[in-house]
Amino acid sequence: MPLSKRIQRSLLALVLVSAWTGSFLRAAPPGTMDYVGSAHWTRAQDIEIRGTLAYVAFINGLGILDVSDVKRPVKISQLFLGGGYAVAVRQDLAFVAAGTKGLNIVDISDPKSPVLKSVLPTTGEAREVIVDGRYVFVAAGDQGLLVVDAENPSSPKLIGQWDSPGEGLSLAKRDGFVYLADGSAGLAVIDVVQPSGPKLLGTLDTDGTAESVAVIDRYAYVADGASGLSVVDIGIPSVPKKVRVLEASGYAHSVSADGRTLCLGSLYDGGYQVFDISAPDAPILASTNKYTMYNEGWRVVVSGTFATVVDYFSGLFFVNIAEPKKPVPAGTFFTPSSIVATAAQDRYSYSVGELSGLQALDLSDPAHPVSTAGTAIFRGVQSLTVAGGYAYVTDRWSVRIFDIADPAKPRLATVWNMPSGVPRAIVVRGPWAYLTADNAGFFVLSLENPRAPKIAGSLSLGGFTYGLAVSGDYAYLANSDSGLHVVNIADPAAPVEAGGLKLEGEPSGVAVRGTLAYIASGPAGLIVVDVGRPSVPKTLGKLAAGDFASAIALAGDFAYMADGNAGVKKIDISDPAGPKLVASFDTPGQAQSVTTSGPLVLVSDTHSVIIVK
Repeated sequence: MPLSKRIQRSLLALVLVSAWTGSFLRAAPPGTMDYVGSAHWTRAQDIEIRGTLAYVAFINGLGILDVSDVKRPVKISQLFLGGGYAVAVRQDLAFVAAGTKGLNIVDISDPKSPVLKSVLPTTGEAREVIVDGRYVFVAAGDQGLLVVDAENPSSPKLIGQWDSPGEGLSLAKRDGFVYLADGSAGLAVIDVVQPSGPKLLGTLDTDGTAESVAVIDRYAYVADGASGLSVVDIGIPSVPKKVRVLEASGYAHSVSADGRTLCLGSLYDGGYQVFDISAPDAPILASTNKYTMYNEGWRVVVSGTFATVVDYFSGLFFVNIAEPKKPVPAGTFFTPSSIVATAAQDRYSYSVGELSGLQALDLSDPAHPVSTAGTAIFRGVQSLTVAGGYAYVTDRWSVRIFDIADPAKPRLATVWNMPSGVPRAIVVRGPWAYLTADNAGFFVLSLENPRAPKIAGSLSLGGFTYGLAVSGDYAYLANSDSGLHVVNIADPAAPVEAGGLKLEGEPSGVAVRGTLAYIASGPAGLIVVDVGRPSVPKTLGKLAAGDFASAIALAGDFAYMADGNAGVKKIDISDPAGPKLVASFDTPGQAQSVTTSGPLVLVSDTHSVIIVK
């Protein structure tokens, strides 16, 4: 009797994933956690286009795009750096201002395979970078302006600094002067004729928060936050004078100018604006432009009659501004808005996020995960699980069920609307789905027909019920107000609470193995509970969080904890009464969920999927 296509695919996937886990990777040593790869990068920050290549600073690192056909930009490589706010290119080198990771210098002689050449740590956050010959100028947050000699890019040297009173966020350079957007302190003009001894020449305390600066002729244009666009006369650099302030369409965050055209990017649905600066001291608004749902014009970069808008949530928008009153979209490179949950099955992983849809990755080569498919975007995503040929996604209102029998073509099978509460965690076991729902408690759904779920039973609970694990005849619920609840689900139509335990912190996630439950309890970290007697669970051990523990995954003698801004933690649980931290990996974003797949640990950290081992 021939096998069904779904079973054939499953058997083939099992063979492939077995070969992959056995030959590609070996388990990491017990006391380590090493970066393997990452995907679904969000938050592009800056772009520099050279010929047919675009160099993009992401919050995760450097991405290189082929823009020979700007209608269809193609990513050709990426290099994880752990940070990335801005990028500047000089010949075969890219200089990346990588936030807390300092100044990173990357060899881009082979765009398909960029190589990190050196890292210069900075005490402040590296936020902006400009290269002029052998010298690199870095806006370094609360450390102001840094001057670096990069004549030997393998060994850059900090040779000068001007410690600003504000927060160095952006800079422009003309002749022997650097113009620093210094946050709340406004605009600073710094003499760098002698790069090793930068000297303050003059300052102007703008009305708002100086976020970005561009210079044309004798004028500096400052994106001044809530105060809009400030025009500053810098004809006498030691005495900058504000000559005009123009209202922005939102919170003015970025400014760029070339020739007689200026673009201003604004946050809070501000989009971007195009100004005619034929009269440099009196810009004239030509157009205000919205282009996507959020319109967060994080950065704009103008070059001749071409502009690139870097949107905080949606990616890169390439625009022809030859006619400033009617900019013409030329191409788009979309990035996910966020990644909040990941699940794995066979050699594939699936991820979801706010306005990111369901995204699938082929992990055959975990160091270079390949995006295989994506669905239409949707909002309010809470969690994700994969079982059989289906992916189950909860959002604020419903459970979305996707057919993933063919991972390259996920298709929406149905949307089941929640009768009450906000659906949170979902676990699927055979013909049943178990679901937590905020203050509505706990639900059991019949999946006899996965395309038409039906409520089989429910249990009302006070407080907010988030995390969920199922083992045998019991469901284990993490309630942020009341702690751990143990529910007997032997009869799915009549779930009954068997026991509970009040816990410190904010219980958010739970994993169970045998008679032990491991709870991610927000600021209280990991709490290990003995549930051998469901009616009287008791605490065995604890391990403090670095930030906010939200999820737990188990593998062998280790627990992996998603710990918010502190990244992911590897915890030795061989002694449940004394869990011990053995390794950490600080992800660029906030680690929100974690799962394991063979020797890999997959972390959703808002800005990406991070793969470690």
